[in-house]
Amino acid sequence: MYIPIEHENIPLVVIDNFLPRDYISKLYEDFIKLKPHFGIPHWGGSYNGNAYNSDEPLSPLCTGQDIWIPFNKENDEKNKDLGHYISNLYKYIFHQGVFEYLTNTKSDQLNAYSKYRYLYKYHIINYGDGGYYNWHKDVEVSGMTWDGVEVNKQNAFTFALTLVKDPSVMKGGEQYFMYKNHTYKLPLTNNQLTIFPSSVFHACSEITAPKDLEWENKRFNIQAWLCHA
Repeated sequence: MYIPIEHENIPLVVIDNFLPRDYISKLYEDFIKLKPHFGIPHWGGSYNGNAYNSDEPLSPLCTGQDIWIPFNKENDEKNKDLGHYISNLYKYIFHQGVFEYLTNTKSDQLNAYSKYRYLYKYHIINYGDGGYYNWHKDVEVSGMTWDGVEVNKQNAFTFALTLVKDPSVMKGGEQYFMYKNHTYKLPLTNNQLTIFPSSVFHACSEITAPKDLEWENKRFNIQAWLCHA
């Protein structure tokens, strides 16, 4: 059973041992089905006038391989590869126990009020040797939701789940958070969910791992959001 912990200086909640072990095993089976659809990570947007090209193989934002699911209408045939466990992950991420904790946090910035709506869309990233993501904040997300609705929404809260079968086979991969004059580092941990306002800058340090490490043994990060209504 997981125990949420609120950080003292940064609006951040950390939950270790988030998913049941059996669910994780089934989730990896779903990852394998989706493997052919992973490709160059598509992070775009701009900051202070600096535009980022999401198709750059070596991006100043991140490296690795990713998918955004569900797939858009132009790629609807790929949605047949979405397994039961990845499709129902929201029942854990947006669980009543999580939201009960978020309604009673010390920081008002962590209160997930009902005015925010669930956006049933996930960003899944696979990081191996040399993988990282640079400092950024989650401004907005667009595309088709699990409800089949095309949206373009401003993010309110980010939910980021880290999965890695064996953290001992790699170095790096730590999560970093930056808020005002505080920075905080979380060591690479399997089955860890972090929750924070999407305006909080966050990053992941570069990974060093065997170049022949099997794809399913690399670091997975799954992100979901609460968005402004």
